[in-house]
Amino acid sequence: MISKFAAIVGGVGGLLLAFAIFQLANTLWLLPAARDEGRALERADALNKSMELIQKRSQTNAEIRNLDSAGLCVALGGRWVPEDSICE
Repeated sequence: MISKFAAIVGGVGGLLLAFAIFQLANTLWLLPAARDEGRALERADALNKSMELIQKRSQTNAEIRNLDSAGLCVALGGRWVPEDSICE
């Protein structure tokens, strides 16, 4: 008949063996796949952000191109003097 000590040692050993197997599976298969997926998601997010910034920049460039001298002066924080047609 199995003693209590042998049952406890067998249970603890089984738990340690199961833990070691799961750690090995995580290290060899699950974590590398998750890292690759995370990198792909990060690249896609960075690409989307870059596209948004380029679109905003294009809109800003179009707005600036459509300004006259007075509007450009005011947009840059100056004060337009209409009598002299200068920006202060």
